[in-house]
Amino acid sequence: MKLKTKEIKKSSKFNQSKEQIISWAIALPSILLFIFFLWGPLIQNIVFSFFKTSNFEMVSFTGFDNYIKIFNDPRFMGALSNTVLYVIYSLLIGFIIPIILALIISEVVKSKSFFKIGFYIPNIVPAIAVILMWKIMLDANDYGFFNIILQKLGLETSNWISEDSLSIPLIILTLTWKSAGATMLIYLATIQSIDNALYEAARIKGLSVFKRLRYITLPALLPNVKLLLIIQIISVFQIFYEPMIFMGQTNDHANTLGLLIYKLIYTTQDTGQAAALGVITMIFLLGFTYVYLYFDKKTNKQQRKHKKYLSYDELLEKIKHKEQKVSFKLSKFIINGFKLGIKGIQYIYHLLRIDFVVRKLKDAFNYISTYSSKLSLLIFKSKTEGILTYSDYKKPSRRIGYYIVYILLLGGLFFVMLPFIWLFFTSFKEANEILQLPHEYQFFPNQFDFNKYLMVIDKTQIMTNVVNSLIIALGAALCAVIFNGLLAYVVSVLKPKGSQYLFYIILASMLIPPAVALVPLYTNIIGIYEFIATITGMSLRSVQSTVLTLIPFWFIAGASPFNFLLFKAHFDNLPKDLFEVANLEGASKLQIFYKIIVPLSVPTMMVVAIFSVTAAWNDFLLPYVIINNQEYWTVMVKLFKVNAEMFVYGITIDEFLSLLLFTMIPPVILFFIFQKKITSNVATTGIK
Repeated sequence: MKLKTKEIKKSSKFNQSKEQIISWAIALPSILLFIFFLWGPLIQNIVFSFFKTSNFEMVSFTGFDNYIKIFNDPRFMGALSNTVLYVIYSLLIGFIIPIILALIISEVVKSKSFFKIGFYIPNIVPAIAVILMWKIMLDANDYGFFNIILQKLGLETSNWISEDSLSIPLIILTLTWKSAGATMLIYLATIQSIDNALYEAARIKGLSVFKRLRYITLPALLPNVKLLLIIQIISVFQIFYEPMIFMGQTNDHANTLGLLIYKLIYTTQDTGQAAALGVITMIFLLGFTYVYLYFDKKTNKQQRKHKKYLSYDELLEKIKHKEQKVSFKLSKFIINGFKLGIKGIQYIYHLLRIDFVVRKLKDAFNYISTYSSKLSLLIFKSKTEGILTYSDYKKPSRRIGYYIVYILLLGGLFFVMLPFIWLFFTSFKEANEILQLPHEYQFFPNQFDFNKYLMVIDKTQIMTNVVNSLIIALGAALCAVIFNGLLAYVVSVLKPKGSQYLFYIILASMLIPPAVALVPLYTNIIGIYEFIATITGMSLRSVQSTVLTLIPFWFIAGASPFNFLLFKAHFDNLPKDLFEVANLEGASKLQIFYKIIVPLSVPTMMVVAIFSVTAAWNDFLLPYVIINNQEYWTVMVKLFKVNAEMFVYGITIDEFLSLLLFTMIPPVILFFIFQKKITSNVATTGIK
């Protein structure tokens, strides 16, 4: 019996070890991609930083010399201070806007989807196209669109981006315009997931709208607010090509840490110093992350001491306790003083007989609101959830407030759509119509000639670049689905020993700025070209002069932390009993993946594919750095080159605007086809 027990234990251990090996074997191809395109370049970059380099190759060990040179470089402090300014302005301008939008849209009675789609559209448009569009609109000359508006209003014109004090806030405003809609969807999903019973109980207990917002909605948003705060700081700290395109590569006043890394690589060709600056940047980011994790852990400990959801009586007790605090009493004292001031003004009104006019206006207002209340309340009949419901809108003042906020929301949406509207109409104008003085300016073109687009496409030969981008996009979508899906399957479902550490490493990979690993990533991709040249018998130059130069971009998408997290979030919610039944039936790990996971994950796979296609179409940095042969430039690289050398391509400003609009159309069409899947997945995963 003892021998049989030992044999069973050995057999069980052998089977477990076999399952562990199979699980890691499934994950191995994906892990190799992460090592080659993400983790390896990071380690290589650290090694590079301690060497003197020549033409992307290490020559001799120099210790900390590169770091000393960076700290002695006068451009470093300027770049650091600019980067900090970008972060500060992003928090002042861009952080609160998505929260306000989410709160307002969550209370919209109808047309929520209309606002969600409208505010999200700028996030779909390629970043390069957005920057170039805003750069033209912010032209410092009299024919710049915003200067025309100022002159029409009788105000002084501005130098906009050309003015150092305005450049950083305007770049942040542009980035906020582009990305606020995606962040808003994340907050909106959180607000809509709040248990409506809490709001209902608060209304029954007589809590004001402000208290419902203060004690129910905002605490629910707090975890997302903290997370998105650190994500925003990290992403803005990595800002790179936006100031380069807005103000040019030669303008050192526009330097950020990321842009300075690029200049050290491609202007002074000092890759050792660039690597050292990349490590310094990464240390800053890790510092931000540590501070966030420290405070997040501290606040989570405090929250665990209390219930996640308070009972109704506990909620009232909490409010009562806050009302006993000195700060609350002080605010109450100030409010009472303000009320006394209002009463004094009313007394003066009474003495001057102005109160008679006010009373008449009030009577007229009450008459109109009473007469129209029945019709008006029909609009709010369906409002049964949220901070405000049908019963709240029985007060005329709240209905009027709703209409005012709705009009402001429409105004905000108009501001978001205005650049697209301007670009559409302006792209049909001739050059002499665009370069008009303000008093001659007309918003609409004299004619709509669609042949102009065909002419511009022919002049620039951009369809070749469209084909290149599509080749990259389709290959990237396939690799993103296969490799990220398999890796997420291993981490989420199979869970071999050590997989939790792999998950943390992938999460940490999101902190790596693209510019940090640029030098080693470049050398690794050149290594792929050399490998292809070896097995095909071609020269390196020949490989880079064929479609083979696009192949590495397929596999980069297979090492995407964002796509991995999207798959993992979906796999975590799949019913686990299906996997247990499949195991009992003797299905292999790969059979479970292809016969159970894949059929249940088609919507998520489609979303990952769509994100990958859009990302490949919008990508600029890597193709710009790596692809030397202009026949294989992507659409965004070609757009950037055409903007820089319009005279070489023989096109005018009006033709360039037509080209700019053309590059925006494919991702927008793709978005409208799959907009429900895209917006729902952005909201539930927080991936932008």
